[in-house]
Amino acid sequence: MKKGKRNLFVLPAVLVSVSFLLFSGIQIYAAYNHQGDLDSANFREAYPGQISTKLDSCTLCHSGGSYTSGKKVVTLGSCQWCHYKTGYGADSSEENLLATLNPYGLAYKNKWQTRGRTAAALLAIDGDDSDGDGFSNAKEIGAGTYPGDAADDPSKIPAPSRVLSLAEFERMAQHTQFMMMNASKSDDRYTEYRGIDLEDLIRAIMLDSATGITVYAPDGFATYHPLKPSANDSSYHVLGIYPKGTFYYDRQADMATNPATGWCDYSSPAAAGRVNGEGITNPDDLKMMLAFKRDGEYLTPGLLNLSNKLDGEGPYRVVPPQKTPGPPDQRSNAPNPTAEDAWIWPYNEDNSINDHNAGFSSRTVTMIKVEPLPPGTTDINTLEAGWPYVDEKKVIIYGAINPRPLYRLYTGLDILINTVKAQGTKSFKNRSSQLALVTHLETIKKQVARKAYSAARNNLKQNVANKMDGYLTGKVDANDCVVDLKVQKQLYNDLQKVWIALVILGG
Repeated sequence: MKKGKRNLFVLPAVLVSVSFLLFSGIQIYAAYNHQGDLDSANFREAYPGQISTKLDSCTLCHSGGSYTSGKKVVTLGSCQWCHYKTGYGADSSEENLLATLNPYGLAYKNKWQTRGRTAAALLAIDGDDSDGDGFSNAKEIGAGTYPGDAADDPSKIPAPSRVLSLAEFERMAQHTQFMMMNASKSDDRYTEYRGIDLEDLIRAIMLDSATGITVYAPDGFATYHPLKPSANDSSYHVLGIYPKGTFYYDRQADMATNPATGWCDYSSPAAAGRVNGEGITNPDDLKMMLAFKRDGEYLTPGLLNLSNKLDGEGPYRVVPPQKTPGPPDQRSNAPNPTAEDAWIWPYNEDNSINDHNAGFSSRTVTMIKVEPLPPGTTDINTLEAGWPYVDEKKVIIYGAINPRPLYRLYTGLDILINTVKAQGTKSFKNRSSQLALVTHLETIKKQVARKAYSAARNNLKQNVANKMDGYLTGKVDANDCVVDLKVQKQLYNDLQKVWIALVILGG
């Protein structure tokens, strides 16, 4: 297998072997074997019935973890957590390695000291209950649940889930926004993303118990976002509008005019003609989004490079705008300039001053967990939601969701109908336009009742959305039946959730 591909089996020799890691050789989950891996074969010998299941992966013996970078808390999956704790092999001390093991991994490690590092050492702890959840390791493995995770046991069922494809996302209401992506160690960039308003997507299917989302990349990187903004929480929120931005330009920062020392990329077509200090205005505001295009091109699919780090950002990226809009500051690793060449926008690690939103923008997203998992459920079998999802351009959303959101669809249609009825006639071209809009929405409800979701979506797009989209260009167009731009925007925002729900249901 060629190096640099997404389904690498073996890491390049530059990475040092880690002494007791249980990494999977199953390409659809862990994406690679770790050099020096002695334990995957032991597991498969001991439990041949679990080959190619979720247990045949690094998460059998390893847990994820979190660390603080400045004021940012970074949460990593099991693979990346091992790499972080060992400095990608630079510090494979036993203390660091032990910190990566879950209770089952520790039990196996302790047993092999007396039984040898063999399949027999795994079988010798069959009768133990390593994670203390009331089920023996043997029962958990037989049921396909993790013996090192007390939250995962045979009494639970997988959490509700829904897999969505690029074709489905492109049938949903689209969101486009020009924005600043401010990074700490790499180049800053003004760019235009296109994709789905993540609030509309999550609201369309979430349960009332939902509190936030955890976004996963196939290399194990995970980022948590609360649903609602909080004054005491620096995390980037899913629901609601972010502050308007400002376009900052200076030749010193421009990479095109200063290739050696510049740090901001202004090459986006959407940046053309803008001047320093100009406000950044998006018709649909700045929101957290699930993007699949940047500057008109599909996002480049991610892959693991020779240092086992992720290159590329697609097919999907979760993009949060800046909570504290500011200029593109220098890289954190930039050399200190002389006094006469001081940077116009020097690096500042304080996110409340220089908001480095790019570092919280998950790349190559394959899974979105809506937290918390419903009672009686456990994490889905995420085995397939790795690199094959990158190749197939899929995302799986699971957890506190209703994968068939009929209730929210009917509720959304009722909200639209009542809002249209409540508006004064002056908001419409005439009274007949208002009545026609209500009639179309009532017809869509009947189509939903007949499960004619595709027809309902087309009806919503052609006879409702297209009648109130002038606000996107700043003026009422000839096709609009709603002539008040504020009312247009309110109605359009409400119908986006209906539109997404129709696609999720098969429309």
